Formats: sequence, C-alpha cells, structure tokens
Amino acid sequence: MEDTKLIAKKRDLQGSSNSRRLRKTGNLPAVIYGEGKEATAIQLETHAFEQLLHHHASETLITEIALDGTGDISVLVKDVQRHPVSGNAIHVDLLKIIAGQAIQVDILLELVGEADGVKEGGVMDQVMHSISVECLPRNLVESIEVDVSEMSIGDVLHVSDLNLGSTFTTTLEGGAIVASVAAPRVEEEPEEELADASAEPEVINEKKADEEAE
Repeated sequence: MEDTKLIAKKRDLQGSSNSRRLRKTGNLPAVIYGEGKEATAIQLETHAFEQLLHHHASETLITEIALDGTGDISVLVKDVQRHPVSGNAIHVDLLKIIAGQAIQVDILLELVGEADGVKEGGVMDQVMHSISVECLPRNLVESIEVDVSEMSIGDVLHVSDLNLGSTFTTTLEGGAIVASVAAPRVEEEPEEELADASAEPEVINEKKADEEAE
C-alpha cells in the first residue's frame, strides 16, 4: 500500500463536549491503542484524513502517524465512526502496528470476470462483500479478487472455494456463501379473461312475446 503520513497531536481534554469543539475547528478525535498499553488520545486534521480515505477503495488501510513528542508510528485504521446523517467522520480508532505480528482485518471481495451463467441470462448475487482475515501487515491489500467467470446458473461460491493461499487465514466457516448465480426470473403473464364461447345470448320465446303483445 502507498505510504501516507498524517500529522497528529496528543489531546488531554476528552469527552463528548470537547470532541465536538475539536471537530468544529477542523480536527478529528482519535485514539491509538495496541501493545497492551493504555490508549493514547490524539487529534488529526479532518481534511487530511478524509483525503487519505478518498484515495483508497477501503477504509481498512495502514498509514504513518507523525505524533508530536513520540515520532512516526505505523498504524492500521481499525474503525471509522461516522455521523448517522451527514456521514462525516467523527472518531477514529487506530491500531499500532508491530512488525511481524499478524493483524485481523476485513478485506473487500471484488468479483472479477463475467460469469457464464450471467451471459446465459442468470443473475449474479454477491452475498459477502468483505471477508475477515488474519495476515501480516506487509501483506495487507485493499481487496481480494475473486474470479467468477466460470460460474454457471445454479452455481454457488463458498468461502472454502476462495484461493487465499498462505497469505490470509480466516475463521469463517467454509460453507459460508460468497456469491451465487440464480436463474433468470420469469414474469408470469396475466391470465386473459376468456369469454365463454358456449354462452348464447338470451332469446325471448316468440310465444311469450306474442302474449305480451296482446
């Protein structure tokens, strides 16, 4: 992944009210944790952090933090909390990276290729859009490509079918469904109301008609 460095400052004042004031000044409250130590409260420039995410397909990424009084720290963006209405980032959890120590992350699954079943009119249904894996920091990628070109109508792709190699390990059950190709839906034609061909118009009896005429 591309190395990007963010400038960070330690913050002493915490709590929701202080966090709101911090965000109003264009800064983003965050914490760095790891190594079994107490989390360090910091602040980042909101615009710089959003720009970092803008240039990546996933929010799960590794970046460098230049923290005043501490130096450069390699961290994993572990969790980004966003405002439920505006969608703006309001808090970030960062995990300190330790060389040679595996990390647990969610990596996007990207389906590549056009399935044979789709060419035949079927519908591709991607059930799982990311997968939880464990890997070394140096092996972290933004997405894992999954070739679905040979899937036919009725085929189901499971976690056990993914080629994760020795780079990634997952605790998900092998039978968990990643994607499937369903048969095309056939719309039922509305039943036409057929007239009863055997029905004949009512004929007034001639004799009765004559009697009524008298």
